[in-house]
Amino acid sequence: MKRFFRLSKWLHKYLGLLLILFLLWMSVSGVLMNHPRLIANFSVPGWLVPPQYHVENWNRSALTSLVFSEKQPHFAYAGGKLGVWKSRDGGTTFSEMMDGLPTSRYDRKTNHLWLWENRHGSLLLAATNYGLYACDPQTEKWWHVPLAGEPEPVRKILHVKDGLVVFTDSQAYRSPLPPAPLHFESMELKRVPAERRVSLVQLFFDLHDGKIWGLPGKLLFDAAGLVLFFLGISAFYSWYYPWKRAREKARQLPRRSRPMRRLFKWFLKYHLKLGIWTAAIMLVIGGTGLFMRPPLLAVIAEGSIAGTWYPGSLPDNPWHKKIHNALYDAVDDRWVISASDGVWSGAGDFSQPFQKADLRVPIFVMGATVFEPYGDGGYLVGSFNGLYHWQRASGTSIDMLTSEAAAEVSAVRPAEKMVTAFLQTPAGET
Repeated sequence: MKRFFRLSKWLHKYLGLLLILFLLWMSVSGVLMNHPRLIANFSVPGWLVPPQYHVENWNRSALTSLVFSEKQPHFAYAGGKLGVWKSRDGGTTFSEMMDGLPTSRYDRKTNHLWLWENRHGSLLLAATNYGLYACDPQTEKWWHVPLAGEPEPVRKILHVKDGLVVFTDSQAYRSPLPPAPLHFESMELKRVPAERRVSLVQLFFDLHDGKIWGLPGKLLFDAAGLVLFFLGISAFYSWYYPWKRAREKARQLPRRSRPMRRLFKWFLKYHLKLGIWTAAIMLVIGGTGLFMRPPLLAVIAEGSIAGTWYPGSLPDNPWHKKIHNALYDAVDDRWVISASDGVWSGAGDFSQPFQKADLRVPIFVMGATVFEPYGDGGYLVGSFNGLYHWQRASGTSIDMLTSEAAAEVSAVRPAEKMVTAFLQTPAGET
């Protein structure tokens, strides 16, 4: 037992010293990421970001939506992670079109664009991470379109029949078409009554940041993050001071002032106490963090638990922060929603509960980036797993990049070619 104690003490000391900078960074970044609204308006210099994250030639999801004007075919509007851009030469060059959009790059991320035009005017809508925005292309000035409650990410804007339907990550809203004033009303997205389940991915993420217990849980885990920062600083000093004293003693240097020794004792005392008091929380944060990225993410990707086993309270809305994308199937007059817990299908007038759809197409765990009607009643579905044409007649999917039948692929291991958008020009170029 003594040998095991000495070994564990040695490992704790030297592994801790090796990981100090990493743990300090993880503690600070973890607290900040737990409250994204606090940092949404801040940016960092490009040189601090690894080269693979630099935006060059519309990479990194800088371009995910593109619409062309029918009145002026050489005018095009592009949206993506950087916001909205306008082209006056058919897409050869683009200039910013940001006046009125959120100043934060995080909030300005544009997930979808929709353009309405008639002989009397035009209106451009942008689905951003901070809600829905509208713009008169003549003035190029944006304004916020209220939906309900606090602004939430808008995923898709669809023109269906005589109305306009907007999907956020938790809800759907419908409004009359322009030129009537935009007035969105919430639509009830009912689900077939069934046992409510929670994916292991959601469970681990909610445990990792304390969100599973609401605001008190997040604040408790914030405190644990600050304790982790203190443990890193105190660990370094608790090692450095004895090391420094040993060197001074070996060189027969005069003894230093007592405040440094008192600081050493204080650091050592509370390093031990806080480390013990927060050990359980640290284990939860560290243990769940291991499963939040590949390869261990693959272990929990397909798992789920019954909602009754969820240790916190679940929101009343079963769609809460789950919607990734949506399309309208005109053949069957149905909505199809790609969500974090699968693909769901419901009546076009929202009168019937949505139920799980057996859509046999690979979709990466982060959701469908492309979700459109395509071909003879089929769907075009793209994600980090590739781009596929789901064919209605056979119920099978064809890989658009290889023209072969879709193979079984991992939902957590991205393909070599990760698809972030499918764009088409008026001339049919894709």
